[in-house]
Amino acid sequence: MKAHATQGIVVLMQDHSITLLLAFAMTTAIPSLASADDAVTTKTASNEPPKLTLFTSAGYLGAGSGSGAALATGIRYAIGSHFAVGLDLGYGVIAQATTMEDRWWLIPSMAAVIPARIGGIRATFDIGAGLGLGTASGYGSWSEYASHPFTATWEFQLVPAVRAHAIASFAASRSVDIFVRADAAALVLPHGVGAGVSDSTWMMFALGTRFRLL
Repeated sequence: MKAHATQGIVVLMQDHSITLLLAFAMTTAIPSLASADDAVTTKTASNEPPKLTLFTSAGYLGAGSGSGAALATGIRYAIGSHFAVGLDLGYGVIAQATTMEDRWWLIPSMAAVIPARIGGIRATFDIGAGLGLGTASGYGSWSEYASHPFTATWEFQLVPAVRAHAIASFAASRSVDIFVRADAAALVLPHGVGAGVSDSTWMMFALGTRFRLL
């Protein structure tokens, strides 16, 4: 009897040991699997390009032989992987040989987008164009511009403006992209307006940052 009882106790202890081992294995494996799933989800989300971004940029602004600087801000919305629309507002000043000029613009645009990965970094390349409104103004000197920025010697106010642009953007993190941009723009003036080409055009080369909103 004692032998049978002892064998029963041993079997029971073995059964309990197996149960405890299985329970321990499950409690350690499930959190590990959940962590792995979370990591995969986070990695996938970080690789997805943003849909809606707010951007700011600053850089060189030039017209004719003059040069200066410009600031711009706007939004960009990606429609699928190969198309995007945007809207930006910008302002800049240009120093000519003896005079000053300024430009401002509000231009909606659209672009073809080429997505890529460079060294494991998410990247996009935009080539696009836009049609909006722009202004070009001229001043006799820097001091005249500084003292009377809203009283120009000559100006073309709120006239149609066309622009072409190219952008290369690279992910700095899940929520922030860094980009370089090149623009070429011109005001569409009425026939017969005696304005030189440099008075109604501009080029911009800028460095900027995009912030993910969606």
